[in-house]
Amino acid sequence: MSNSPPPIIKRQRLFDQVAQHLEAMILSGEVGVGDPLPSERELMDRFGVGRPAVREALLWLNKKGLISVSAGERSRVVEPDPMELLEHLSGAALLFASTPHGMQQFQQTRLFVEVALAREACRWSSDEDLKQLENLLHENEATENDKSAFATTDDAFHFGIASLSHNPLINALYRSVLSVLQDQRYTSLQHDDALGAAINCHRRIFDAIAARDPDRAEAEMRRHLTDVETYYWDIRRRQPKASSQKE
Repeated sequence: MSNSPPPIIKRQRLFDQVAQHLEAMILSGEVGVGDPLPSERELMDRFGVGRPAVREALLWLNKKGLISVSAGERSRVVEPDPMELLEHLSGAALLFASTPHGMQQFQQTRLFVEVALAREACRWSSDEDLKQLENLLHENEATENDKSAFATTDDAFHFGIASLSHNPLINALYRSVLSVLQDQRYTSLQHDDALGAAINCHRRIFDAIAARDPDRAEAEMRRHLTDVETYYWDIRRRQPKASSQKE
């Protein structure tokens, strides 16, 4: 007979059990997108619980983004929103990125994502897509003497490449990564060479995508993001120790 300690069995709260049953109903399709859930009274009778347990379960499902809860109306199953799927991670992600190790991992994640997006954009993009991306490039090039305006148009150009996928989940993931890396952008732009180098790289990235050359698009995007990382860490090394982020 094993001498290992017995497993600890946790007692589930009533609302947890109700929420799990309701979630199973939604995921199985028993209640479809846009359909109302049973009323609170019906749920109380169905599960043999009180109103507090039902309301806690509904609030939990609302927080998960599965249902909408409105006063005076029955809760309804909602269409999944990719941005909401990732918003819950934003606070923890910002905290993680506030350390050098976390920042390095987010930079690596961005590199993986954007290099792949640049390569695939050569296959995905239509002539109309390229025209829109070129317009974003021109707007970015017009800000070469304004760092604040550059940061905004820089976001727009990079997101324009991600948007060529026409995949809302990719768009949401990319927006989330960019939002966490705002500190990187503004820090790296303090480097004397950063703005000019970025605008030149954007032009080369666009030209490669427009030429439908995936190898060149990948190489130019990798070069660009590696430069951004180099400028960021160079500026960070120059900052006084007291203002540097904790390890």
